[in-house]
Amino acid sequence: MFTNKMKIGLMLAIISIVFLSVSCMKEEKAQSKSMEELQSQKGLPIKIKKVVKEEFETKLTFFAKLSGIKESTQGTNFSDYVKKVHAKVGDFVKEGKTIIEFPTDVPTLQYAQAKAAFENAEKLYKRMKELMDAGETAQQNFDNAKLNYEVSQRNFEAMKQMVRVEAPFSGTLIKLFVKEGEIPPVANPGQPRPLFTVAQLDVIKATINVSEKEINYFKPGLPATIIYNGEEFIGRVSEISPAFDTRSHSFPVEVHFPNGHRKLKSGVTADLYIKVYSNPNAIIVPRNLITMEDSKNFVFVAKNGKAEKREIELGMEDGINVEILKGLSEGENIINCCKTQLSEGMKINIIK
Repeated sequence: MFTNKMKIGLMLAIISIVFLSVSCMKEEKAQSKSMEELQSQKGLPIKIKKVVKEEFETKLTFFAKLSGIKESTQGTNFSDYVKKVHAKVGDFVKEGKTIIEFPTDVPTLQYAQAKAAFENAEKLYKRMKELMDAGETAQQNFDNAKLNYEVSQRNFEAMKQMVRVEAPFSGTLIKLFVKEGEIPPVANPGQPRPLFTVAQLDVIKATINVSEKEINYFKPGLPATIIYNGEEFIGRVSEISPAFDTRSHSFPVEVHFPNGHRKLKSGVTADLYIKVYSNPNAIIVPRNLITMEDSKNFVFVAKNGKAEKREIELGMEDGINVEILKGLSEGENIINCCKTQLSEGMKINIIK
């Protein structure tokens, strides 16, 4: 049980604590009030940014895959070993040059039979033509010989293309999928086995996928930039697909880059930039200084020692800055901070 002295001491301690708490609250309130009064007298401390006209541009960024302006991968349905490879990666090959050669003595191929059939048909055709010209054979006999010759020629040419695979056009051999003595690999079931790829590299093609919103900015000839290995390359938009690709949900666009120096490589990926808008005398404002109310945009301007709430009309933007079409003039001072504390007509104090 507490004694009377203990009770009295406890009560005095409680009274002291309450007194101290009330005193602190009064002191804090007094300090807060004094700060409000100080701000009311001198104004809200703010920083300003002078409105100037400057160059402004908007770029779109894409992830582009590069390839030769013309590329072709040759394949085969032949599943025997490669007898000879007549070129190496990096070689310039002319159209019609044999790149991959297969053996002709494979029993299932019947190359020798096709060659003999063609040669015999050719001899018969020439003989019948001589007789036809001399009037010593009927037209039907000549026509039959000619038809047999043409069919045999096509069959033998197809056989030759199978065992001697040629470059489809002049260009650089950029890929070899097989070596001598190897059987060509199966890349995709039911598809020809890949042998080699030839590309024309004087011009590099960059293929990008453009959204439905972005495609409105595009037109042929629009300049584009690629950054590759730390170097900048300039090209132009060449082809714009008018059809929306439902698989990629985009419009395919081709951009061509001169590549006489061969610095750009087929098969690599690079960042590609398209400049879709440029204004050399624009008024721009950082996006974070703009407020929106009732679908209208505003900024605060410092004028005659007070904050003026100014409605503005927006133009293009680059993600950080926004072009101002109406509402601001060169030389005005836009308030460059504390937009949540500002209100129309508030007294302000410009600090450096």
